[in-house]
Amino acid sequence: MSDDRLDTVVVGGGISGLTTAFHLVRAGQRVAVLEASDRVGGAIQTYEDGAWLFEMGPNTVLENDESIGRLIRESGLEAEKIAASPSARRRYLYKGGRLVPLPGGPGGLLATPLFPLAAKLRLLREPWIGKAPGDAEETIAQFVRRRLGQPFLDYAVGPFVSGVYAGDPERLSVRWAVPKIHGLEQRHGSLIRGALARRKGPAPGGAMFSFRQGLEELPRGLAKGLTRETGDVRTGVACRTVTRSERGFRIETSAGPVEAARAVLAVPADAAAGLLDAATAGASRLLGEIPYAPVVVVALGWRREAVGHPLGGFGFLAPRKEGLRTLGCLFPSEIFPGRAPAGHAALAAFAGGRTDPEIVGWDDERILAAVLSELRGPLGLQGEPAFHRIHRWPRAIPQYEVGHGRFVDRAREIERALPGLHLSGNFLGGISVPDCIRNATAMAKEILDGPALV
Repeated sequence: MSDDRLDTVVVGGGISGLTTAFHLVRAGQRVAVLEASDRVGGAIQTYEDGAWLFEMGPNTVLENDESIGRLIRESGLEAEKIAASPSARRRYLYKGGRLVPLPGGPGGLLATPLFPLAAKLRLLREPWIGKAPGDAEETIAQFVRRRLGQPFLDYAVGPFVSGVYAGDPERLSVRWAVPKIHGLEQRHGSLIRGALARRKGPAPGGAMFSFRQGLEELPRGLAKGLTRETGDVRTGVACRTVTRSERGFRIETSAGPVEAARAVLAVPADAAAGLLDAATAGASRLLGEIPYAPVVVVALGWRREAVGHPLGGFGFLAPRKEGLRTLGCLFPSEIFPGRAPAGHAALAAFAGGRTDPEIVGWDDERILAAVLSELRGPLGLQGEPAFHRIHRWPRAIPQYEVGHGRFVDRAREIERALPGLHLSGNFLGGISVPDCIRNATAMAKEILDGPALV
């Protein structure tokens, strides 16, 4: 595609950038996607070795918004989509050296050994605990202690924070990191009353799925769809600066300049800060202060007969209170078919995060030894793994900590100051793949519905 005919240039070939570009191209725009690495997908990365198939980034997608199903249909991937096993609804928590099933309803909550009786009885007070002022900002830890008590922070919410954000509940903002929970208190004055009100409406959540050859099928499919129409995906092209030009925006890249009427930056916060430094007279530098949690993924293959635990679930989370370095471990071969050779089990452990960043810098042997020492007991592992692979993400997940609103405000100020520029990615509006798809779809609509730019 000739650069003098571009309507929009998208910097970043992750799920946010590809989704935006895909919808723009389907509407007839001429779009180029510029990606610094040699592959598309960003954090969505599937590793395949013979009959082993592991996700090095996100493992599943929850179809909790209509934009997700629409994207899959329009990209032609519907036939490749596979649903998670019903058994994946079972989750475990590590406590006292063993895996305890998470309770599945009021009856299970009363019977579970995860919480002492006093903590369960304290829940009866929750509907009468006053809500925080609407303009207050609490950490998740402060919020949960106030409404539910310390045991529920230790063995319910804290592990969830580690599993989703690899974050520290003592730093993450309840308003920004879990806005739905914050909204329940603000609208209903109580989490329990809010949960009951939600049960009367449409069922929340959605089906969990992946693809036969892994989640990376989605970004690959989007890239192919782009190039079949009026799009252009250029990998191995590093962007250096984004500035104003007569045509709109000029992007200096390792392959030469690219110009377009509009520019979408779907890159990590620090990358966006650097690209826009000159155009914003340094105002973008604040975005570079957004903290990211590092994560190391340890993919393990095991002979099924050498795994003593029945598995039969999604995986387990490990509360920080238990003293493990492992944040949790998924059971991919229990969730989806085709993840391990016959007679074997696939396991995927995670370590690091905001509370233990140094482990990501260890060598492979030390990481493997540390993780195996913590998995052998609860999973009943015998002998050595039949397969292992380690992948590090030094800046894996942006942290929506207290004060995150100033970053969101700065991003919007930059967009207002540079009409035609749009900031995207998981440091704004949610970190999950569904969040990114939903936000990118909305951004594409905003661009298409907006005024024409010269």
